[in-house]
Amino acid sequence: MTQILPLPSTLFAASSNPVTSPTSTSAVPTQSTGTSGTTSSASGLGSLTSNDFLQLLVTQLTNQDPSNPVNPTQMIAQTATLTMVQDLQSLQQSVAQMQQTQALTQASSLISQQVTYQDSSGVTQSGQVSSVSVGSNGPLLNIGGAQVPLSSVVQIS
Repeated sequence: MTQILPLPSTLFAASSNPVTSPTSTSAVPTQSTGTSGTTSSASGLGSLTSNDFLQLLVTQLTNQDPSNPVNPTQMIAQTATLTMVQDLQSLQQSVAQMQQTQALTQASSLISQQVTYQDSSGVTQSGQVSSVSVGSNGPLLNIGGAQVPLSSVVQIS
């Protein structure tokens, strides 16, 4: 008997927000994590591309049991799920970029403004914003030579 390979919709279980087809009965290839008996997905959604999906589909169709073919409705549902997840990832990236742009715009509007902020030790200080730069955690305000995260500002004068 020929083994049927899983369709990619089952690979989505590795993402933080699992999405699977309600009609899917295939299992995900897993790697054992040792003696605990738990398993993890061999590949996360981030590494799944449309070409990977097509390769898996062709492989599944090539190796399927002729007496028990794959349900075309199930394949269409899995294809739609893949497309939906890709679109959601794209939307999530767009929203994250908009949030970064909004924070940078908000920070740049504070240039030449007098602000009160809490420094890293929790002491409240004041100063005038002279410039804005972008750090790994968002916009940083340059106030008297100190780099202050936008989230530390408590008052704008």
